[in-house]
Amino acid sequence: MPAYSDPRDERWRYRKWVALPNGTRIRITGTPATNTKKAAEDAERLHVLRVTNPGLVPELASSPAGAHGATRKEVPTIREYMKEFMAGYLPDQKPRERGSKEQILNGHLLPAFGLLRLDELLQKHVDAFVKRELKRGIARKTINNRLAVLSSLLKYAHENKLIDKPTLRLHLKRGGRKDAPILAVPSEDVQRLVKAATDERYRVAVLLAAEAGLRIGEILGLQWGDIQAGELRVRRAVDSLGNVGPPKHDKIREVPLSPELERELGRMRRRGLWVVSTLDGGMLSYWGAVDAVRALYDRAGVDVPESETGETMPWHSLRHSFGTDCARRGVPLGTLKELMGHEKIETTLRYVQVTNEAKHQAIAQAFGQQVGNESAELT
Repeated sequence: MPAYSDPRDERWRYRKWVALPNGTRIRITGTPATNTKKAAEDAERLHVLRVTNPGLVPELASSPAGAHGATRKEVPTIREYMKEFMAGYLPDQKPRERGSKEQILNGHLLPAFGLLRLDELLQKHVDAFVKRELKRGIARKTINNRLAVLSSLLKYAHENKLIDKPTLRLHLKRGGRKDAPILAVPSEDVQRLVKAATDERYRVAVLLAAEAGLRIGEILGLQWGDIQAGELRVRRAVDSLGNVGPPKHDKIREVPLSPELERELGRMRRRGLWVVSTLDGGMLSYWGAVDAVRALYDRAGVDVPESETGETMPWHSLRHSFGTDCARRGVPLGTLKELMGHEKIETTLRYVQVTNEAKHQAIAQAFGQQVGNESAELT
């Protein structure tokens, strides 16, 4: 192929098969430093001369044509560079942070960008990735975490003189208010989901989220041995790549079973080690559980709560139902914090929505009887 303009990024490149003096054929490719057709053609001719006449390389390098058409050092693809990035950059991270970044690289960035060379990545590629993630219901904060790893990789490549300084926008505006209300599934809709779940595994999974406050990874990581004497112990979680690790913030916790959850667990068939498992008793995948719950919402005729920015989190909204129901029923904040496995009390406070009625009830409970007694004494 002669010099051509690559439609992906409008860069001029060349690609050509060359017969060597020993009779073998090799394929040469390259991108000129100057983005013009002539520069690509000149670079191609020089590349052919280099591989067919190795002794001419010093002369070519010092010639005006060589200076004009010199190709850049071959830039690796993001997939190829990941190994160098992980070896050189990630060892400085804490083990948990390193594991998180490796998960983001392998599970999200490589499938989306892995085949692109570092210098081929354009804003349109990033924007397409963001659009797909939002459509899948991924939270903006999560998308930003993934883009931050991509940004670190590109900056590391620039520091090693592989690419120019990155100018891509790699941060998504969060939108909405920082104190936006928690997106919880109403109690009546939770019951509709439970009734619509003809598969006992997903009926139990809904209750584990809505009446025990477990995250989806914690539901998938729950084993039958974790359930004893009317309570369950949250000891592990499964991530989106199928890796099993400790719960978020390493907070192992005990949660008493609600009557309905205990009843459903008692009826449930034990297929293997995992409570919510595949039909043959294996560990259910994260994305399999996401697909299943979205189908369940559709079957029940229940809308997935949608944030001000259009994000939907079907499993997490059920966990929010647990938090808001407990807060509304007066569960002390410290207790609720431990039940939900929060690291900071500020996170738990988001579940508390104080109404005027609640304020009047608080005054009545705190001072009503006392005020009545004092009035009686005065009369």
